[in-house]
Amino acid sequence: MNRRIIFTLSFGHLANDFLINVFTAILPLLVIDFHLSYGQVGVLTMASNVASSLVQPVFGWISDKKGMPWLLGLSALALSLGLLCVEFAPSFIWLIPAVVLNGIGSAAFHPDASRAVFFAAADKRGAAQSIFQVGGNLGLAISAIALRFLQGVGLSGIAWLMIPGVVSSALLFSLTKWFAARLAEGARQKQSVPTASIPARPSKLGLSLLVFIVTVRSWIVSGFSTFVPLYVMAEFGVTARHVWIYTFVFLVFGAIGTLAGGPMADRFGQRNVIRLSMVVSTPLAVLMPYIPRDLVLVDLALVGFFLLSTFAVTVIYGQGMLPNNIAMVSGLLIGFAGGIAGLGIMLVGHIADEYSLHVALKWIVWLMPAAALCTLALPVDAARLRQRIPTALGVTPR
Repeated sequence: MNRRIIFTLSFGHLANDFLINVFTAILPLLVIDFHLSYGQVGVLTMASNVASSLVQPVFGWISDKKGMPWLLGLSALALSLGLLCVEFAPSFIWLIPAVVLNGIGSAAFHPDASRAVFFAAADKRGAAQSIFQVGGNLGLAISAIALRFLQGVGLSGIAWLMIPGVVSSALLFSLTKWFAARLAEGARQKQSVPTASIPARPSKLGLSLLVFIVTVRSWIVSGFSTFVPLYVMAEFGVTARHVWIYTFVFLVFGAIGTLAGGPMADRFGQRNVIRLSMVVSTPLAVLMPYIPRDLVLVDLALVGFFLLSTFAVTVIYGQGMLPNNIAMVSGLLIGFAGGIAGLGIMLVGHIADEYSLHVALKWIVWLMPAAALCTLALPVDAARLRQRIPTALGVTPR
């Protein structure tokens, strides 16, 4: 495993997810400054998720076909510029294009970055993907602190939040030559290496189930990050000054879970870790709308840890199903599923306006049991399948 490359990409992921989620983190502040309704909050969250997510498979498909190694550095600049535009938005309607530009920058980053991690990981794909993904989860967690910072200086302080994006852009541009060489080497190997002797397992059903599971996971993460802070403000009287801690705890424990999930998958199997994650986190998530204030932070920590422990695992599991489309699968699982979840969050915002945030939270968690059941039908990991075939033939795998 090339640690320098992995940690550079992980920092790029930290900056990327920090910049894309600063907007979500400061929603309570924007609600006050722009007098937003819950429906408008849902629209902005949907616009951010769609721009940053639904187009990711397109970037992934382009990367698989020809590759654009320079796009990694450029994506961080687009993210920073989009966030800066939020500072100068005069009204709600002008927030939308700012959020969309910010989201497109994120969409451009993830497929190529995941492919670069694949090249740099060698035989430690679970650990490498975990390091990469935990960077993103730490970025999510740190973005929660942005609310606390901007409460002191106002929206004019957004420009300071661009610093990680500029640093990240410089570091990612430094990988352009290495990434271009790996892409060229991969293309040559694809042309020269014959079709693998181990037949590919049917993966359409498995990939469809995986996309559904990841979509539900993204629905919970986006829904909890967006509406739980607003819920504790409305239901328990938590002030805007202190509400950031709820998102921070949820995402920090998610980062810890992500870091633990990859090595666990390398040892116990990707499918097993995905099953454990969904089975344990389902009842914890379903309880959220019913527990008292004193238990909200505890429940958020547990849901974050178990639910996001599969953040890296689902990516390498999906890549094993379609090994010739690494970037596209990464965009599908990291991006497209999140975009679909974002559409649902817009609906939840309207439910909150029409009824209450308490009712909206009940809507957020209702798909979790179905996703947990779907894990029972997932196919065997590609890596374990490759081990089983020689064993069945009486050959000891190396």
